[in-house]
Amino acid sequence: MRYSSAVLAFAIVTALGIPQAHAGFTLGDAANFAALYEGNGGHNLNFNNSNVTGNIGIGGTGGFAGNGPGTITGTVEFFAGNAGQFSNSGLTITGGATFNNANVQATLNSLNLLSQTLGGEAGTSLVFNGGGSVNASAGTLDGSGNRVFTATINSNFTAGTTFTITGTGSQTVVFNIPSTGGHGFNGSIVLAGGITSDQVLFNFDAGNYATLSGGDTLTISTNGNTTTGTFLDPNGNIQINHSVLLGRIFGGDSHDMAIVSGANIIDPPRVPEPGSLALLAAGLVALGAIRRLRRPAKRSET
Repeated sequence: MRYSSAVLAFAIVTALGIPQAHAGFTLGDAANFAALYEGNGGHNLNFNNSNVTGNIGIGGTGGFAGNGPGTITGTVEFFAGNAGQFSNSGLTITGGATFNNANVQATLNSLNLLSQTLGGEAGTSLVFNGGGSVNASAGTLDGSGNRVFTATINSNFTAGTTFTITGTGSQTVVFNIPSTGGHGFNGSIVLAGGITSDQVLFNFDAGNYATLSGGDTLTISTNGNTTTGTFLDPNGNIQINHSVLLGRIFGGDSHDMAIVSGANIIDPPRVPEPGSLALLAAGLVALGAIRRLRRPAKRSET
């Protein structure tokens, strides 16, 4: 049986386990950060007794006030050029601090637009309950390929409980969480079925964009347990403490942001997008294999 070059290439790339593209939102340059803080109004990201694996970005005129013990395995990157906005006492920061990074603010602006765009979409109603679960396919399919839910948080979603989200590696799921006076995300989130934390977006204060500030407080306090996903709260105060987050956290507006008291944030490895060098390399491997398959066998000499 003979196969076309396209079929053979697809089969080889699949066999090599190269990630395939998914529809829906993408984080873009935000995937280079474990945490991004808006920094509006000259407020601070307060960091103490915690650890982050990944970069931290500070937008606007925001400051970073660090106190050890703790380690940031990455760089603290500032949009502003004022080195006086950075202070550190006792933290290990492997990449140090950098300033005048315009990409930090551009990335925050893109995230704010993403939050506003997705926040205007209606989704399937959902309640985050301790011990609950949902399949991504139950969400409302939007025009970009996202599965969208309009979610609320039950008071029993507390430390020690677990909510499971099941989805495939080709799905993206958005949980729009409207303004309700505060969000206690204290139970654990577990992902199943191949979906990753960069494909699961918790979009807080969805639809509440009448002002640039004043959103609800997002608290992640799991009592040392692990939760998973990407948390985006452009308008609200953000506090994460005594928790392990496998994912990313963005926002903070004109409030102080807190990563404190035993918080551990671990950003996931970035999945290559189509057109990346990784996919190009896989394509070259596939083409090489196709050529070998098509090469005529040498005739033996008699």
